[in-house]
Order: sequence, then structure tokens, then C-alpha cells
Amino acid sequence: MKSKLCRRLPACMLAMACWATSARSFAQDVESKPLAVSPAAIVDSPVSQSLLPTLREQIPGNAVVWYGQVYAEQQALMGQSELWSSIREMIELPANDLAKSHPQFAWLGSSPVDSGVFGSLQKAARSRHCDWQLLYPGEPFFEILLPEVQRSRSYARLIALRIKYQIAEQRFGDAIESLQLGFALAKHVAQGDTLVCTLVALGIEDMMADCLFDWVQQPAAPNLAWALAELPDPLVDLRPGLDAEKIGLESTYPLFAQARRIVQHRFGSDDAPRDSDAPRDTVPSSREYLQHWGVVEWSMEQWSDALRDFWDRSDLFGGQNNRSRPALGLLVLEAYPKAKANLVRAGYPASQVEAFSVAQTIALQSYDAHQRRIQNLVRWAYQPTAVALAGLENQPSGDAMAAPVLPIDDMLGNSIQEAVRRQARIQRKIAVLRLIEAMRDHAASHAGQPPASIDAIEALPIPSDPATGTPFQYDSDGSTIRIATRRDPSPQLTFQPIELVIQSEGDQ
Repeated sequence: MKSKLCRRLPACMLAMACWATSARSFAQDVESKPLAVSPAAIVDSPVSQSLLPTLREQIPGNAVVWYGQVYAEQQALMGQSELWSSIREMIELPANDLAKSHPQFAWLGSSPVDSGVFGSLQKAARSRHCDWQLLYPGEPFFEILLPEVQRSRSYARLIALRIKYQIAEQRFGDAIESLQLGFALAKHVAQGDTLVCTLVALGIEDMMADCLFDWVQQPAAPNLAWALAELPDPLVDLRPGLDAEKIGLESTYPLFAQARRIVQHRFGSDDAPRDSDAPRDTVPSSREYLQHWGVVEWSMEQWSDALRDFWDRSDLFGGQNNRSRPALGLLVLEAYPKAKANLVRAGYPASQVEAFSVAQTIALQSYDAHQRRIQNLVRWAYQPTAVALAGLENQPSGDAMAAPVLPIDDMLGNSIQEAVRRQARIQRKIAVLRLIEAMRDHAASHAGQPPASIDAIEALPIPSDPATGTPFQYDSDGSTIRIATRRDPSPQLTFQPIELVIQSEGDQ
């Protein structure tokens, strides 16, 4: 979750240059992705296809139990590192190429879905709830181990491989069942209360979306327009991971737990305790405030010990920072004057700030500034995707005076922005798949001819670009259709244009 300043500057400079010169799409410089699809009308069935288990298929219980059973019963399989390395490479192949070049794994597509590893995954996918039980009072948040969540990546790759073989063999009913396993896994992993879970879940959903691009290119593939439209948008809920980031520091380090108690009851608030005989402009002492709010006051030694504890344990996040005690001493000498000035700028009474110990001042300023940044990012991330991206992209580069004096922003880096961008990329893929399926349906009723424009598609709802809220750009020369975006919200989120050909039966 780290990001070095030197790595962020080029991206910021590029964004400024691009927006200053023109409003052109960043995607114009991206190589197009060619696709060949066949006409396919939507089948009007009373029992529609679904990419998630339906209510009638769900079972009571916690999905985590079944995901754990996969590992418990398949440890020999999970421990084959060379096999998993090969699987990571194989799932990048198109379905037909995979089936031709690696026929030795074709059994994955035909193995029963209700037994063995896939049987446990199916029970997990159909479970009504998923509780990873990650957050316990007193357990350091940043020290939580996530082996079950990390193993879910392997489950997703196995599912994706199975789907690709099934698509190549045109066993579409079986592929739908397998897609349910993958999309349900993504939804479940996202319910873990860490941003790591969120990012893993997005990666899993991305794998499933890529499998659907294999689907639409199969000549006899059924049309999934409504199944895609009914998929929750977004599927991965960012809130559990984002909410957890707001409590990470205080849940890991006593230094910031104590700082939070004080920041929560900001000194100088209107309902602060006052002596009735004291002048109205008299500022109560720190001790009076702490006693009023029931906060146990720390001694200077306790603040200093907690600061050293943070410094010693902050190497959890790696990096090249010098974590020696002399380095801490030098940091304190430089940080203390800045921290005092920043607290006063943030509204803390100067007389109270002067009464704080050095370690207390540094801790309060660092926690206050860090939480302000996270809170602002999370507020934007909670908005609809296009609004969130625009808000996060337009964040100020940062006031150096208002930054935490302790290196705690490194723990977060750009992970919140990256989560929103990854979600936008996947939403774009799903939206494009819906557009492709709408074109396949239109071609089926118009002698194989594509629509002249998006507006010519009347039978289905057509999504706009989720990243911008504007319609996709649609161009056709009569034989090839080009789907692109009118603009991209940032250079980190470029869209790969699609060049689509609708094949006639003789071309297949």
C-alpha cells in the first residue's frame, strides 16, 4: 500500500499537461482489442440465467466455513507451487487457445460441480452470508493475517480455468454455474473488513469479466444481456474495506488510540467545561478537558513510550525508512515545531498546544492530519463511480504544512484511489459486454447487420460509460464497429477500444 513521492510526481505532471492542452481521450493512444462475435437473440425464458446463485439455490450458513473446507481437503493441490504458476499463465490465454495448447487440464471443465473442490466452492457460493471474523477488539489491525483471503485468489484462478475449458467446449450451462462460483467469491471476499480484501475481490471479479469476453466470441454462445444487466453494479462493495482503513491506526498503535480520544473531543469546543466565574474567553486546561470527557490523561513518559512503540513497529509496512532510535530523535526535532503550528492552524487553542508534551503534540497532529485525508478520500469513494473518480482526481496535491509529521501516510499510499479505479475498470468491462450482447441481439433480428448507432438499439437498456457517466463512442463503417470512450477521467484509467466484427454464419 505504499507510494513514493518520486513515483507519484510523473503521473501528476502528466495529468496536468493533458488536461491543460486538450480534453482528448487518453485512450486514443491505446491499441484496440479485436473481437469477432456472432448474432444471438435473447431467449425469452420464464427461468432466466443468473451470474449469481438465486434465492431458490441459497443455503443457510457462513460461506467462510466452506472456503476453509476447500483448503482443509485440498492441501496437496494447494501446495503445488509449480502447478499454480502454470495456472496463472494459462488463464491469460483465450479459451479456444487454452483448450488446444493444454488439453491435459480439460478434465477441470467436466468434473462434477457438486463434489470435490468445486462442491465446497458451490456450497460457499450459495451460502446466505459471509463473515470473515477479522476484527476483534484489542487485535492490532495492521497485523491481521489473511491466509484465507489470499487463498481465494487461487480458488478464483481454478474457477476461471474451469470456465474457459467449458466455454471452449461450448458447455454453456456448466459455464454459467462456474461463473456463479467466481462472482459469488468476489462478492464474499469484499465483505472482509480490510482494503486488502477489497482489492483481492476486485481482482477476482476482473477474472470473471475476462472469461465473459471469451463467452461472447463463441459462435453458439447464448446471449447474456439480461444476466449482465441484473448483476449488482457494482458487485464489489468498497465500504467494508474503506471503513476499516479509518480505524487502522488506532486499532494497531496505542499512540493513536489515545490521540483519537483527544481529537474526538476537540479542545475548545462549545460544550467544553468552564468555570462559571471565569471570563468567557478563558480557555480550559488540557486536564479539565480530559477529565470532562472521561479520557485518562497520559504522562509525558507514557506518550514518549507509545511514540517509540509506534516507531519500532511501523516497519510492518516495509520500505527503506530508517527506524533506528537516533533517526526518531532527528525526526522529533524537525517535526515538533511543525506539529505545534499545524495544530493551532487546525483550531486547537495555542495555550493548550503549548501545554502538550513533545510526543503528544506529534501524535495528535499526525493522527488529526491523517484522518482528515482518509475521511476526505473515503467521502468521494462512497459516491457513484463517475463522481468518485472526478472528485479523487481533482484532489489538491496536498499542503505540506498540513501533512502528518510522522510517516503514516505511507501506510495508506494511494490504495483508496486505486480501489476506485480498479472498480471503474471492471464496471467498464461489464458495461461493454452489455453493449456487445445488445448488438448481438440486434444483429439476430436484422439479418446479421449491426446497429447504425447505439440509439438504434431499442430492445435493451444500454449503459453509459461508468467512469464518466457519458455514452460510449460508437463508430461503424458497415463491417467493423469501434467502441471507445469520449474521454478518460485520469491517465491511470485508460480504456482499451474494442474493434468488433459481427460474423455471418459462413464466416464462423
